[in-house]
Amino acid sequence: MRAILLLVAVLISYGSLYPFNFSANGHWLRQGLLLFTQPDLHMGRGDLVGNLLLFAPYGFVATLLCRGQRHGRVTGQWVLLLALGLLLALVLQLAQLWLPSRVPALGDVVANAGGMLLGVAAALLAHQVAPAATGDSANLLLGRALAPAVLMLLWLGYQWFPLVPTIDLQNMINAVKPLVRTPQLDAVRALHTALAWLAFFKLWQLASGQRTPALALALAALCILGAKLVIVGASISLTNAVGLGLALACLPWRQHSAALPVLIIAMLVSLLASGLAPFALSDMPQAFHWIPFTGMLEGSMGVNLLNLVEKTYFYGALIVFMTANGARPVPAASAVAICLGAIEAAQVFMPNRVAETTDPILALIIGFVIGWLSPRRKPVRASA
Repeated sequence: MRAILLLVAVLISYGSLYPFNFSANGHWLRQGLLLFTQPDLHMGRGDLVGNLLLFAPYGFVATLLCRGQRHGRVTGQWVLLLALGLLLALVLQLAQLWLPSRVPALGDVVANAGGMLLGVAAALLAHQVAPAATGDSANLLLGRALAPAVLMLLWLGYQWFPLVPTIDLQNMINAVKPLVRTPQLDAVRALHTALAWLAFFKLWQLASGQRTPALALALAALCILGAKLVIVGASISLTNAVGLGLALACLPWRQHSAALPVLIIAMLVSLLASGLAPFALSDMPQAFHWIPFTGMLEGSMGVNLLNLVEKTYFYGALIVFMTANGARPVPAASAVAICLGAIEAAQVFMPNRVAETTDPILALIIGFVIGWLSPRRKPVRASA
């Protein structure tokens, strides 16, 4: 759970400092003093909603992290974590003094504090609805839920990139333009998206440890997709809509005994299809890059980072499912890495592809991390 809280803090920092266009500011000291001596507590409705939602996950995860410990320790650690969250909000506002595209304001810190309290209230409500187990059983449940929960956060980050909320009518109109004005369907990508959503639903089940009604999963997915309307620069394409529609159509079969093996095989097939599309060969083979992450050094860093998040989610979900089906994390990751290595080798003979070792190595790294996050049962001593 600490890893999730750290990831939430990193995502908050990313959303607060995006697009990272730092520049020199010779008046930073005076502006910093004015931030406290003449605080601006006024903000628009969109800014208020954005600042509340930005820190709500922090308060939620911090409260869950402290749940299940002794009362005195809960209070002390809980107050410390919330104080660190408030300090993070203040530091991010000060860092915006060097961001020309941002306007730092003490009112944002106040709204962030309110968002943390909303997260705390949501966590306490969730605890009342579904009380947690205690002792070794709680640790075991937490260990099993940790990797799926982290992967679910990655999927949310991928869907809501660049994680900057706004309440703007024009942004909403722009978000649906690809779906209404220029609808284009990529069948391979739609299949990949459908499997990614089905993986999200399965991860939800693994993280919660219980069956969730199909209607609740469908409503959650529609809310996640619909939230793109209030994310700066986000859009909803026909491929996204069809992918989610296919996933929702498959929800009634998610509890079938063969559902998990079929999902694993389908995800492997999707990796092959996505890696080899558009299934055309070049006249001359291309160079193979043995240094990992070579492709990330070219083109847009934002796009490359988004692709990395999506790959981490998909490969991680596949490894978690193989583990849930009986395999160990590292051997499962090795199998995925071999599959990805074969795809990269084939990309040497395909145009507009960068054949490299990044994806296989990424799968191995994810496998080791999932193995580290997985619960370790204590050996059972034989009774005398």
